[in-house]
Amino acid sequence: MVRWVKRLAAVGNSISMFALFYHGHTGVAIIGGLLNLAWAVDEWFPSDIRRFLRPWALVINTAFLAYGALNGRPSMLALSLAGSSLLAWNAGLFLERWSDAPQAVQYRYLRQVGTVVALGLLAGVSALALQGRLALGFFPLFLLMLAVGLLWLRIISKALKNRNPG
Repeated sequence: MVRWVKRLAAVGNSISMFALFYHGHTGVAIIGGLLNLAWAVDEWFPSDIRRFLRPWALVINTAFLAYGALNGRPSMLALSLAGSSLLAWNAGLFLERWSDAPQAVQYRYLRQVGTVVALGLLAGVSALALQGRLALGFFPLFLLMLAVGLLWLRIISKALKNRNPG
C-alpha cells in the first residue's frame, strides 16, 4: 500500500512539474517530470542509484518549486508539489527501512503521514489566502483555518496521550 502511495505521489509530482513549468520553461518541466517519473519506479534501479536518486529528487523538486514561486508561477501548484514531494520521500524512507511491513502498520503509517501532510497543505493554503494570493471568501477561509486548528489539536492530544509520565 505504501509503495503505491509513493508511486502515485511521484507521478503527481511529475504532473505538477509539467503544469507548473510547461509555458516558458519547458526544459525545467521535462527535467523535473522525468526525474519524478524515475523516482516513481526507483525500486527497479540498483541500490547505489536509488540512494542517490531519492534525496536529490526531493532537493531538485524543492529548488524547482522555489524557482517557480519566485517567478510568479501559481502558488497552489507549488504547494501541491511540495506536499507530494515530501509524501513520496517519506514513503520511500519507510519502504527502505521496512519493505515488508504488515498491512495494519502500513495503514497506521499512512493515516499518520496523511494527517501531517493535510495539516501542512491546509496551513499553506490558509497562508496563501491570508496573503491575498488566493481569493477565498470569509466563510471558506474560516473553515480552512478551523480544519487546520482541529488537525493541530488532534496531533498535540495524541502526542500528549502517548507520552510516558516521568
